[in-house]
Amino acid sequence: MSLSYKDLSHKDACLLLNGMAKLGPVSIRRLLNRHHNDPRKILCATRSSLLSVEGVGPAIADSILDGKKDHWLQKEKAEMTHRGMQFLTEEDYPELLRQIYDPPVGLYVKGAAPKNPCIGVVGTRQPSLYGQRLCHEIASSLAEAGFCIVSGMARGIDSIAHKAALSVGGETIAFLGCGLDIIYPPENLNLYRQISEKGGVLSEFPLGRKADRRTFPMRNRLVSGISSATIVIESAASGGSLISAQFAAEQGRLVFALPGRVDQPESAGCHQLIRDGAILVRNAQDILDEMENSFLHGMTFSKKNTENLLDDNRIAKSSQLENFTSAEREVFSVLKDGTCLSLEDMIERVSLDFSSLSATLSMLEINGVLEKRSDGKFELK
Repeated sequence: MSLSYKDLSHKDACLLLNGMAKLGPVSIRRLLNRHHNDPRKILCATRSSLLSVEGVGPAIADSILDGKKDHWLQKEKAEMTHRGMQFLTEEDYPELLRQIYDPPVGLYVKGAAPKNPCIGVVGTRQPSLYGQRLCHEIASSLAEAGFCIVSGMARGIDSIAHKAALSVGGETIAFLGCGLDIIYPPENLNLYRQISEKGGVLSEFPLGRKADRRTFPMRNRLVSGISSATIVIESAASGGSLISAQFAAEQGRLVFALPGRVDQPESAGCHQLIRDGAILVRNAQDILDEMENSFLHGMTFSKKNTENLLDDNRIAKSSQLENFTSAEREVFSVLKDGTCLSLEDMIERVSLDFSSLSATLSMLEINGVLEKRSDGKFELK
């Protein structure tokens, strides 16, 4: 018997929209605004009604119309129940995350959403002994002070930060760049279990979605988006940690960076961030003092510092066309004539799904190839 979409619960309708490949959080937000914040009305809309929404073209409209798979919904819900997971919609997750430009329509959760104010801790997958020690000291002290430590459960700094919080009985959550049914990296199975028991493991990706270089930037915006501040422990001159710092600055959150030796490659990114306006951190007390001051005066990051921190051309200047991935070449080709396009406009012109396109744009932006304008459109530098 076919499912009647108007009879779906609000949560089930959000779950179904979230599973459609061409749909991303910005498109869903615009569709919700047009359809009285009711996801069921989106699923029941006509093609012409969908196409009347700004940024929604034939590819997105067809994804919605062709994506009405009630068997997928029932299978997804059954698998979530079997694995002890839940799906939280926007009203159920923390306020700070709802404030970002592109909040997820929902989050898969194994465990629980954070109860305490959050601080993101990110860094290299191959930290020095100095970085390992400072990460553990800072993260454990912040957890003892009542903060939830947020990271991505990757190798290196991420894992150390989670373990530091757990070691003092603190709260920690992990955002994954894959579906919650996939443990990535595989060696973190025990850590996954500990985090889900003492805090929560979260993802916006449907079950079965594998991690790849395209999903990590999307994950990074959630690490920074749920956090009042993001701390970069060690980072090379490019990479995911700098993407997280960039997102944090765009979201108006505090950005901290740990200094290291000037001749150590794993500290080059942190030194660049500090030069561009991030707050130098030596210990947890530096962070607590700065956050107390920021909360007293309102959580803001000065315009000058934000502009410097987002100067991607200074973070990375060497992207050559011959080294582009096929996805990067595809995006470059639609912008190379000086065209300015929004993410929704671009998805109509490329073969990529939303998450792949979003991740590709983030990588091109962090590498100084393109920039995002104040109106949300992208153009080549």
